[in-house]
Order: sequence, then structure tokens, then C-alpha cells
Amino acid sequence: MLIRLLTTAVLAGVLLDGGALAAEPRKSAAAPAAASSIHHRGMRGETSPHNGWAAYRHLTLDIGGDRYFVYDHTPSEFSATVIERASESIKIRGVSIPGAGIFFFPAEASACRPDAIERSGLYAEQLLFYLSQAFPAGPRSIDASSTATVDRDVPELHFLDGMMKAHGGSRTLVTVTRRARGQIEYTLQDDKDKVRGVWDSSRERPVIPDDEPLLGWKSCWATSGAASKTRLADTEELKTFGDVRKALRESLRKTSKASKAKK
Repeated sequence: MLIRLLTTAVLAGVLLDGGALAAEPRKSAAAPAAASSIHHRGMRGETSPHNGWAAYRHLTLDIGGDRYFVYDHTPSEFSATVIERASESIKIRGVSIPGAGIFFFPAEASACRPDAIERSGLYAEQLLFYLSQAFPAGPRSIDASSTATVDRDVPELHFLDGMMKAHGGSRTLVTVTRRARGQIEYTLQDDKDKVRGVWDSSRERPVIPDDEPLLGWKSCWATSGAASKTRLADTEELKTFGDVRKALRESLRKTSKASKAKK
């Protein structure tokens, strides 16, 4: 189940760090997207990815041990953070802004490859799968405390270009409790392990603040074309994540204008 996969990954040191690059997620040319979604793909036949459970803005995932995981998500951006429990310090954080690039903190935490973000995203994807299977009516259907059982194998899952192969699952008790508007606490319990956290769709803030400086981050700029030309112009002039977003908007505006001119 999800819990044992995560625990194994943490103990092996392969989640969101340099070791992750030794065992890449399998790639798939086409994912069975449920609906248009840049990061979370969901399952075929769903009206929205994971029946609305992918529409979180903030998600925590606690498997016990010395680390826990925090995800931040908007329709166009994604962030995954591993936090050391004892010190509450960031072990590593990865941010994906499609069209601009991927960013890692601290700068030495990962090479410029998407594998670490894809792997972390796949674990979140598997969690959302369990929530969706237990409560297919979606998070809006949760108005108090509810419990359901998921007893089935986990199908092939996708996140960006990463893919998790189908694998056996365990009989898992899923409990959710609404705590506030847009905020739901969850627990996943099987015969050996427990995962808990908070699913939150109420946070109205960016994945990372506009004024966060790029200094201290490894900036892996998105490229295009055979020459691997950086998509954003003058990246050396970009000093903050706000600058990155502004440059991306300008790049998209120019691309849209050029496309219309060809018609």
C-alpha cells in the first residue's frame, strides 16, 4: 500500500534527493488523463482528476518517522517539500512551473532532472487515488466524519511524465473529517501502517511567494527545440519567482500572438 511504498522510499533515501535519480519513474508517452490537468492526471472516465480530490491547494502527508511531506498546488504550479520533523527544516523542496522550469532548494539537493518531482508527485497521486476510491463523490460530499474501505489493486498512475506501474493494494480503511471550509483531515489505515494528513482547498495563495528570491535555488530552465533553447528570455535577469511568472506570461503572450499571425 501507499504507506509501505513511502516508508521504503524514505529509508532508501530516494525520495526527492540525489538518490532518486538512480531509479527513474517509468515514462509514458500518453497518460489516461481524466480531464485537462497539468500535474495530476487522475483516472480515465473521471469528470475531474480523482473526482475532485486533485483540486487541493495544500496537502500534508505524514507517515511517521523523522520526516513528513507537504504539497502545494494550483492549476498551473506544483511544489513538494520534505521536512525534517525534529528541526522543522526543509530537507528538500521542488517546484514545477511548466513552461518556465523546475526549481530545487537547496541548490545542491538535486540535479536538473524532473525525476524527483515526478516521484514525489506520484506518491501524492496514489494518496488521491485512495481518497477518490473511498469517496468518489469528491471532497464536497464530506460534511462530517466518514469512513470507507478500499480493497483493490492500485492501477497505473501518472504525474507529469512519470508513471507508477500497477501494483497490489491492501485492504485500507479511509477516514475523513471536515474541520473547516475546504479543509479535511484524513487517515489511511491498513493492517500494519497508518498515514494521516490534511487536504485543503481553501488556501488562496501562490505555490511560492512572488518575492521569494531565486538565490539559493537550483533553477532548471525549460527548453524547446533541437538546440534546447531556453523558453524564457534573459533568465539571468530573473531574480525572484515573481520575475519568473512575469516572464512566462510574456512568453505565452508572444507565442499566442505569433500563432494568431500565422492563421
